[in-house]
Amino acid sequence: MHKFSISLALAAWLFSTVVCADQELRRGSLLVATGDVFGPIFAESVILLLHYDEFGAMGLVVNRPLGTKPADALPGIQALAEYDGTLYWGGPVQQYALRALLRTDIVPGHALPVFSSVYLVPPTAELLARASSPERLRFYVGYAGWAAGQLDAEIARGSWQVLPASEQAVFAEKPGELWKKLSPPREYRAAAHSGLASRMP
Repeated sequence: MHKFSISLALAAWLFSTVVCADQELRRGSLLVATGDVFGPIFAESVILLLHYDEFGAMGLVVNRPLGTKPADALPGIQALAEYDGTLYWGGPVQQYALRALLRTDIVPGHALPVFSSVYLVPPTAELLARASSPERLRFYVGYAGWAAGQLDAEIARGSWQVLPASEQAVFAEKPGELWKKLSPPREYRAAAHSGLASRMP
């Protein structure tokens, strides 16, 4: 076997360990866009999966701060005025709807556990009275959604890297830098695609 082939195989193996990392798709997984994802919607995005089953999947883009206060975008919710963080773009679906992720050791009512101590919660006045810091509470407009089998097909094409979520990633102090920290090295992506192409009929 030529040295180039050996190097390519090694790089592809390293890439597969980064991408798979024995991760299965499930609530609490992170989807990190690879270099194959283009366009303004999902390029360089990091998505926290909130739901995944045979009928489809949905999640929130966690690294797209909008630079505006939730109260400015949604003045009808008076309690948001006490929140001192920015609003996030969660995805292209239902951009009129507001969702919140809360990081807490005390489970609030009507909360959906996502992973560890992170919950999807309704943006109520009671919630805002308990947590008003962006280190513990973040708001998103819209979400990302996939039909049955669609996300699996995108991952098979190499569009997404699947990683376990962490509180440090979802509540990153500098969310704009999160994708660069989590995305696989370019040479690994290229090697993986070369290996995939060589196996196609």
